[in-house]
Amino acid sequence: MPRFSPEQITFALELERPLNRERALEFLSGLDIRHSVGHWSAGDFYDRFAPLGYHSDNATFGNTFEAQCRRTKAAGIDAIEIHQHVFEKTLNGELDWQAVERAKTGFLAELGMTIPACNINTWTNPIFRLGGPCNPDPALRRAAVDEMMKAVELCKALKIPIISVWPGSDGADYHFQIDYLQSLEWFTEALVTVNKACIEAGVKLAIEPKPYEPRELFMIVPTAGSAILVAQQVNQRSGGNNCGVTVDYGHQKMEATTASTACDLAAYAGVQIHKFDINDARQGRNDQDLIFGTVSIPESVDYLFTTFVRDYRGYYSQDQFTYRDDPTRAMEHSMVNFANLALKAVRVYARKDELDRARSAGTGPDILDIVSPILVG
Repeated sequence: MPRFSPEQITFALELERPLNRERALEFLSGLDIRHSVGHWSAGDFYDRFAPLGYHSDNATFGNTFEAQCRRTKAAGIDAIEIHQHVFEKTLNGELDWQAVERAKTGFLAELGMTIPACNINTWTNPIFRLGGPCNPDPALRRAAVDEMMKAVELCKALKIPIISVWPGSDGADYHFQIDYLQSLEWFTEALVTVNKACIEAGVKLAIEPKPYEPRELFMIVPTAGSAILVAQQVNQRSGGNNCGVTVDYGHQKMEATTASTACDLAAYAGVQIHKFDINDARQGRNDQDLIFGTVSIPESVDYLFTTFVRDYRGYYSQDQFTYRDDPTRAMEHSMVNFANLALKAVRVYARKDELDRARSAGTGPDILDIVSPILVG
């Protein structure tokens, strides 16, 4: 079954461009293109230059999960991702089930918001500074698995369909620092344990690769290819095909590849992509997490087109750090940009037969004859 029906294509092609906020939301709803935000994108932002937070001088700026949800809803978005620590009494402490119930029956219900994914944090707490599942201390490796298992419990309670694991501090800063093969085995073993619990709970498990940062030399899964390989190992040892990957647009820019090639590599390997994180960045730089569609428009359209061709129907989630800006305005701009670029991708999708014929010629101008009027129109 094609990603879009003829009626959806007709609806999209008849929309007046560019899309404003109202039309962007109408377009995304009409074509069932799912958009969400990571809760951190709606909060205060910290870095080594502003450790107090860029909004810490604003007494009205709340940084609770509820405040993040309200800012996200104000941006026009009704799906928000969490980390497991959002519902912990202290960082990496016990789960606060009363807070879970207050959110579930209170502000989440009031705002009509859903939680499409739970991410894992095993790097903020200093006990995990040398790693989570790959920590040299076996007790801390077990503690990291415990954090992932808390996410499984939250998913069951809140009906969250996906757990996504970004390794954070698992990796190395210096050559000779770790036995990479041993660390990779520890990481895989941890994910096998969690994946089996996920299968039992009906939850998908995803691995999110990143070349480096906060680790300076490499992360344990630095590339999309390595994440796909680990997912294959996890599935082989667990049975089934439950473990997949999360592809972050900016991480692929760091890798000096593209989110399009990561998408197709996963398809080639038979590994599912459970989630896409969207943002923007300059090629080969640190993880800039800029507003989507502000740096690489042709690449963004190509990426979205590829996901449509591969029949991806999950969420595209904002993972952005707009440090100095109002998060609500930044999230809204990212959503509107996303919708406008997705519309361009749909217009290319509608001409896929022509594009395929142009590709058979193998030249740049033949391709540009099809896509250039769409990209600049």
